[in-house]
Amino acid sequence: MGEHTAESLAELFLPAVGPEGVKTSAADIKEFSDPYTSKEAPGERPIIIVQPETVEEVQAVVRIAGEHGIYLSANSTGRNYGYGGGAPVVDQTVVVNLRRMNKVIEINEKAAYAEVEPGVSFFDLYNAIQDGGYKLSMSVPDLGWGSVTGNALEHGMGYSVYGDHASAICGMEVVLADGTLVRTGLGAIPDSEMWHRHKRGFGPSVDSLFMQSNFGIVTKVGVWLMPQPESVTTGSVICDNDENIATVLDALQPLVASGVIQGQPLMTCAPQPPEGERATPETKTDGKSKLYKLSASLPPGRFNARIAFYGTPELNEVKERQLRETVKDIEGVTVELRTYAGDAKAEDVHPLDLVPMGIPNMFLLDVLKAHFGESFGHIDFSPVMPFDGKPAAEFEAYAQKVLREEDLVAAFGWIGSPRSIAAVNMVFFDTNDADERARAVRAVKKMGQYAVERGWSEYRAHPHIIDEVVSSYTFNDGALHNLYTTLKDALDPKGILAPGSHGIWGTSQKHLHA
Repeated sequence: MGEHTAESLAELFLPAVGPEGVKTSAADIKEFSDPYTSKEAPGERPIIIVQPETVEEVQAVVRIAGEHGIYLSANSTGRNYGYGGGAPVVDQTVVVNLRRMNKVIEINEKAAYAEVEPGVSFFDLYNAIQDGGYKLSMSVPDLGWGSVTGNALEHGMGYSVYGDHASAICGMEVVLADGTLVRTGLGAIPDSEMWHRHKRGFGPSVDSLFMQSNFGIVTKVGVWLMPQPESVTTGSVICDNDENIATVLDALQPLVASGVIQGQPLMTCAPQPPEGERATPETKTDGKSKLYKLSASLPPGRFNARIAFYGTPELNEVKERQLRETVKDIEGVTVELRTYAGDAKAEDVHPLDLVPMGIPNMFLLDVLKAHFGESFGHIDFSPVMPFDGKPAAEFEAYAQKVLREEDLVAAFGWIGSPRSIAAVNMVFFDTNDADERARAVRAVKKMGQYAVERGWSEYRAHPHIIDEVVSSYTFNDGALHNLYTTLKDALDPKGILAPGSHGIWGTSQKHLHA
């Protein structure tokens, strides 16, 4: 990369993507750098942005990069700010942003899937479903502006029936480092109607190789959707007793494992503010403590489990009775539920219920900025651990201790699945305060060390803590990451695709990490 300038790179890629596909302005570079890192901070900054519009243009970009030894770092929309946004791991990399590839190619109501390009956001897919009158429901994360594809490739999570977004992917189209186009699974049969209906074809399934990796650039995916339920009951199990958080977790786990509680419940924790009361999103919090602002930004209660039931009204009523019976004797617990028709629109739904209803929105970010200000930033930390009350509550107590020591607060929560929970933590800081930003990074590293000592690991990571995550994968002298290097060398021998992404380096690029 050393001999290339922004001007020479723009000239190289211009024939492949046209003038609309090359971005070099300071504003463009800033947009695809870490949005929460100060401009004085070194590293993780692109040299130019290339935005192809078709798969053929992606192939052309990759071939040019291979010919000239140029590093590329691909992203879909680059919106996941808590994990670094669209920033590359290696400074002065060419960012390949796929926002212009934003077609919803197909929606199949009977088979309940969509085929989308990587630039399709959750808003885009939702609008396409609504505009087409399809009786389908989708899973969405807390913020709807991100990419359906990008979120799934990063093992991102939503909360309804197909809330494990990586598992909802069925069939990919991928551009390899030499420009070869591959369709995985039954997509390898030309024009197969089975590509997005059945995950495995004949031979090994390779789809996961292109998730959280740098082995190829994904240009299409099939994503499974849920047939629109007749009725949805959703809301919260709220606990205001610190001592019973573990008890509530243990009570909810069998309901998630058995499918009584459907999807992946979000369970948030917010300590009592020093003001002695909790705020609501509408409360004016200027001049108040960080914990008071936090209570205004998160769902009510010291502990709040957002749950949902999908199906007929009669079936949901049975599940609701079972939930209420399960928690009725736990001190300090209340249950607040609301019921909607499966086709309810955003304007008819409580803001806290939009996500479990599969309606993309920006409510969380809007509330956070309203209480913490426009310079609000966060670094995310997300270890996975057993769905077991005692260790989970112990971790929450430790995390809150670290946050107090660093004078920080975090949106702390867990996303539940039958056997495990992912502790999703947004550690807040003021992007204009370099010291507070440094304390936030230090806090997540402390929490990361605690997780490693328990045998846990983050399920995704900000570039600032990739090395800490990878360093714990030590079984048999790091055999797993040695395998990743072997795969990288085989699939991308020149090492042009996103060196260092998720801690994966080709043999010829490891000097960049020295």
